[in-house]
Amino acid sequence: MIPLTTIQAANAELATRLPSPVCVFVGGTTGIGFFTLKQLAASTVSPKVYYIGRTPSNAVIVQKQLEEINPKGTYIFVECDILLIKNVDKACEQIREKEKEINLLYGSAGMIRIGHPDTAEGVNFMAAISYYSHARFIFNLLPLLKASAANNHFARVIRIGAGGLERSLDPNDLDMRNSGFVRARLQHGTVVTVSLDHLAKENPDISFIHAYAGAVKTEGQTFPGLFSLAIRALMTIAGSWLLIPEEESGQRNLFYATSDIYPASSKAEEAKKALDREGTEEGKAVAVGLDGIKGSGCYTLHWDGTAKSGKKVLLEYRETGITKKVWEHTLAVFKGIEEKYQKETEAA
Repeated sequence: MIPLTTIQAANAELATRLPSPVCVFVGGTTGIGFFTLKQLAASTVSPKVYYIGRTPSNAVIVQKQLEEINPKGTYIFVECDILLIKNVDKACEQIREKEKEINLLYGSAGMIRIGHPDTAEGVNFMAAISYYSHARFIFNLLPLLKASAANNHFARVIRIGAGGLERSLDPNDLDMRNSGFVRARLQHGTVVTVSLDHLAKENPDISFIHAYAGAVKTEGQTFPGLFSLAIRALMTIAGSWLLIPEEESGQRNLFYATSDIYPASSKAEEAKKALDREGTEEGKAVAVGLDGIKGSGCYTLHWDGTAKSGKKVLLEYRETGITKKVWEHTLAVFKGIEEKYQKETEAA
């Protein structure tokens, strides 16, 4: 476990190490994303943040709080229901029109729902929210991240989800239509990690992280049916013992999003020389990637910062080509949606 004091000390150094980052927060108006965004505003000098959300009324509250925390920052709300890829594309276009590079793409938006029909684009509802929309943000904004890395600036993608909780995939059900609720959730997490692993290999100048945030009470914690009642009752009775406090969650996730201990693979040796010392305490040395190698560019993190590595199923997916297949499947879904809209345009 990385001590909270170590995390707080590292975040305090952001004012000099990363004073004016350009960031995109997918899910910055509520919950874990908002908790992290507040810590970012407090820890940097003049951040520029595009925060994505569905509800303008939430954005008004967020904007006021961020400006009170750090009036030198620039905070730009981008309204977007990420359920649809076409909405994600519009949001990304707004950002690309204004920025030549970004330093951080942070994704925490999501919800737990079952029983919904497919989206208007023909995508499984849960898969659209949990995976495809975030993958599309990465796909669209990758050129801006690569531009940042090319200028020797900080460049990272972090997805808050189920890092370290991966299980085996059904390669014949990558769009997650035929899985039950629990298996679907596990499959979503695995698909996220596998896709980030592929992207890290293809983009060695950018670091990729899939983190598990742990039990944090947020506005989005709703579950189906009787399960919802049980969860809410448990939180009411034992929440203060079971749940990670809002401020600590924000501090920890800011650390994961910005710390030098999770370098891109091309910068691993440089990071090791700068950070690694004999006897260095946890949280101050270069972390182990999901493949068990220090600084390998893609990291799966437990809520306490512990790097989860060497998981057999993930290493097998690399060797058997499933990792590449997952990303190719993702691109095929995107292409199908693009062709759908193209046909509608031609028919209009």
